[in-house]
Amino acid sequence: MSAFIVEDRTINGVITFFALEKSDSWYKRKLKELNPQFDLDTREGREALGKAMFWLNVQAVTYRYEGGAEDFRALNYKYQDYPYFSPIQALKSLRCWLYQCAEGNIPETSKLYQLMEEFSHRLALDIVRKTKEYENAYWG
Repeated sequence: MSAFIVEDRTINGVITFFALEKSDSWYKRKLKELNPQFDLDTREGREALGKAMFWLNVQAVTYRYEGGAEDFRALNYKYQDYPYFSPIQALKSLRCWLYQCAEGNIPETSKLYQLMEEFSHRLALDIVRKTKEYENAYWG
């Protein structure tokens, strides 16, 4: 397995996607339960989540490579609201971030990683449930 630090747009697009959810969405509630600073209804909350996601990715790359994360890119993450991500693009970007963070003991110890893993599963199910094929599939 290899790891790299994802582009800012990967993190920012995922955050913006979830930020566009209605204010009482399950995703937003879960993030605030994890850390009250992760309030996606505020720019400060989105920035806090973005920084946490970025530094978790840096930690994972540092676990993987002795030279550290600086060998891959400047550690200058900056949050900015990102143009609309489709649900499928948000899922793929989230899965990419999760894969890049799956080093060392992060999957077992990071509550943020675990929550984002849960988000990816729920989002995938939401996507499938909206397809015609799922709607027409046999139930029973």
